[in-house]
Amino acid sequence: MNIIEKTYKWNGKLSNRKSTNRIILHHAESKSCTADDIHSWHLENGWAGIGYHFFVRKDGSIYRGRPEGVVGSHAKGSNSDSIGICFEGSYMTETMNQTQINAGRELVTYLKNKYGISKVQKHKDVCSTNCPGTNFPFNEIVNGTVATAPTPTPTPVAKPATSGKATGTYEVTASDLSVRTGPGTNYRRKRHDELTADGKKHDKDKDGCLERGTRVTVYEWKNGWARTPSGWLSGDYLRKV
Repeated sequence: MNIIEKTYKWNGKLSNRKSTNRIILHHAESKSCTADDIHSWHLENGWAGIGYHFFVRKDGSIYRGRPEGVVGSHAKGSNSDSIGICFEGSYMTETMNQTQINAGRELVTYLKNKYGISKVQKHKDVCSTNCPGTNFPFNEIVNGTVATAPTPTPTPVAKPATSGKATGTYEVTASDLSVRTGPGTNYRRKRHDELTADGKKHDKDKDGCLERGTRVTVYEWKNGWARTPSGWLSGDYLRKV
């Protein structure tokens, strides 16, 4: 297995990870991007730089992200003991090709053997997100088996409230809900400094996400996404109040 080494300019100091107990898998939410693109996006979020330790492209090439032994920035609350792997693509709508699946499987197997671990999770197992997407071939990558059907998406708490597409006041039900520049996960997450003054008050981590319980005014609905003063929010995690 060949890992392509990269040199990045970091914004601040990286901290060493004290333990490695699991691997967390992600998708980039972009149909075409590079490790340098992700590094730039994460710098815009105010982070030190690319938050994943590895990036697997559609052609099967594997790129180094953060140094393997440092704490990542890819799964809030679960970074201190995990390695993050991101796959190029948007697997809510796309289907992963076999070359990328094989590369991901080889990388996961290598890391499991290296650290003596067996626990591999999806990003959505530890955070309120749909990452790495319902079409992500988790079983094929982790266990070498073909999934007979996409992993079902849990029924969102706020779905009944948003089905009518009513405007008005809503409450955030997710622990950390990304604010996007447009109505969909293909739009980038906003930076903390791009939020309204009220939005900033409810983004104490300064990561461009609103905390659970934040109340927002919805002006417009589009494809299940709500336009608010700070930006676009997924309607799956909003409850009408």
